[in-house]
Amino acid sequence: MTHLTLQSITKRFNATHAVDHVDLTVPDGKLVCFLGPSGCGKTTLMRIIAGLETPTSGTVTFAGRDLTHVPANRRDFGMVFQSLALFPHMTVAENVAYPLRLRRVDGSARARRVADLLELIQLPHMADRKVTQLSGGQRQRVAIARAIASSPKLLLLDEPLSALDAKLREAMQVEIRLLQQRLGITTIMVTHDQREAMTMADEIVVMEKGRIAQVGKPLDIYRDPVNEFVADFIGLGNILPVTFRGDMIALPGGQSIAVNAAMRTPDAPGDIRLLIRPEDVCIRHATVPPGQNALPGKVTFVRDVGASIEATIDCDGFTLTAATTPRETPDLRTGMPVFAELPAHACKLIAARTEH
Repeated sequence: MTHLTLQSITKRFNATHAVDHVDLTVPDGKLVCFLGPSGCGKTTLMRIIAGLETPTSGTVTFAGRDLTHVPANRRDFGMVFQSLALFPHMTVAENVAYPLRLRRVDGSARARRVADLLELIQLPHMADRKVTQLSGGQRQRVAIARAIASSPKLLLLDEPLSALDAKLREAMQVEIRLLQQRLGITTIMVTHDQREAMTMADEIVVMEKGRIAQVGKPLDIYRDPVNEFVADFIGLGNILPVTFRGDMIALPGGQSIAVNAAMRTPDAPGDIRLLIRPEDVCIRHATVPPGQNALPGKVTFVRDVGASIEATIDCDGFTLTAATTPRETPDLRTGMPVFAELPAHACKLIAARTEH
């Protein structure tokens, strides 16, 4: 069954709509990421779910119960804040035990639960250390253990990894995802990092200006974005203004290419954009006979990181970014004349960005 349902949730701060008529269902046992730029309303929406904000209008329903006006401490949700909010004067075990003490769980049951949780987060040997003596990743795990100590039915994570360095952040993404899957707990996570959302989520909710722009599985959103905003926010992409020219598509430099019929109609009327991801752009040496949708160009920049190569190609009127490998495109270098092939099946037409 669907555990969490948001119906027409709106939150206004004076004349500003922080959240604007949001409808959403969150499936039981899944990890859902609220993703979007700063100020898009994702944290406000999470705070409404947590009970830390009251919506101006709309309802929050969990497991069939209306929680819209239920205080946060009566919702039985666990939450990990961006700051973690651990108690520096307490030990690791005392921090994890704190919510159990508030619920007056007896001492022996509390000790067993804390021991189980410290095993779960692989920190049993640090039970008696102060949290100030832990690394960033260890403090992160303690915060999660404390949040799930009372077996909440929903776990809320508000940008919990933003303070970590890049390598530790990626390691913690995997740890949190494995932990969530092992526990089977419904989890909502706020992030502005699309890579983080793609790594961790069963489902992504992309938000723009207080509204939901698109909901779907990570790869579905990456491959089939509904508009220019989503395409630009999720992953790297070549996004070009184009016009129809009979059965062909005219590019900014005047070149024409073919696009599959299934890709020709964007979801909304108005201006259209062509989206093709860098990994779908095929680089051919100028000495090789060009295939379909081959555009002559010159390599103007190469970023070689060993296992992969990112190249910028000037195509007379616009530039393309292509992702390749040393095996696929050996000896790629700046100034080299090439053909950039845009496979018809990889070219998607989408609605241009609109203001609202």
